[in-house]
Parts: sequence; structure tokens; C-alpha cells
Amino acid sequence: MKTIWSLIDALARFVIRLIGKVSPKLGGLCEKLWNNTELVAYLFAGVATTVVNYVVYFIATRMLGLGVMAGTWTAWVVAVAFAYVVNKVFVFHTHCGSAAALVKEAAGFAAMRLASLGMETVIMYVTVEMLGLNDLVMKLLTNFLVIILNYVFSKLFIFKK
Repeated sequence: MKTIWSLIDALARFVIRLIGKVSPKLGGLCEKLWNNTELVAYLFAGVATTVVNYVVYFIATRMLGLGVMAGTWTAWVVAVAFAYVVNKVFVFHTHCGSAAALVKEAAGFAAMRLASLGMETVIMYVTVEMLGLNDLVMKLLTNFLVIILNYVFSKLFIFKK
């Protein structure tokens, strides 16, 4: 895993240097963002969670025959469980001193994710059910908005250090 991360880091720094040659200001901003390891880890975790969410949604709606809303909620449950573990272990590196503290943290995480599920449900309902837009495209776009909202919730309320 460390070798893969080293390759990703080297490639990213090479691209950042290229950007810096074209626009020093933008290159500096990219370097500052890349050096924020928590944010970078969260973005990777967010992408992985989005993939889990999207794949489960696809399986639920295309293979199991669930409707858009049932598929959205099924994907949400699986993605939240995945996201909790990934965020706890790889992004925010929190440790709970007791089982009660772990349950409290996990419950808070799920509660905050309910807010983003509400947003996702409304967006999916309006764009797919009411406007007839492509559900797979809207699912992907909605998940990017959810990633941003979830980072704020996680950083400020759940995984406080």
C-alpha cells in the first residue's frame, strides 16, 4: 500500500509542478491542497465511498429490480457503513476509549449522514422522478455534493480531536 501511495504522490507532485510552470499561483494552491494530507485522504475516501454507493445503487436498481428511492436508500446504508470505517481509520485517525464512545461516534456519524441522505433523496426525486433525468448521471452528480457536505459534518461534529 505504501508503494502505491508513493507512486500516486510522485505523479501528483509532477502534475503540480507542471501546473506551477503555467501558473505559479495555481501551482502553489495545488501544492498546499496536496500537502493537506487529511483533505487528500478524505477525497480518496470520498471517491471510494462514491464508488461503493454507485455500484450498490446499480446492483439494487438494475439487478435486483428496486426502484430509484429504494436503491438510493440501500446504497446509502452500505456506503455509510463503509465510509464510517474508512474515515475513522484512514482519514481522521480517531480512537474511542470504550465501546460506549464507539457507539456514540458511530451513531453521530450515521445521524449526520441522514442529513445528507435527505438532501440526496430530494435531489434524486426531483431530478429523476419529476424531471425524468438519467438516474445514473444524477446519482453521480449528487454524490459529489454529498461528499462536500459530509466532510464538513465529519470534520466539525463527528471526528473532532
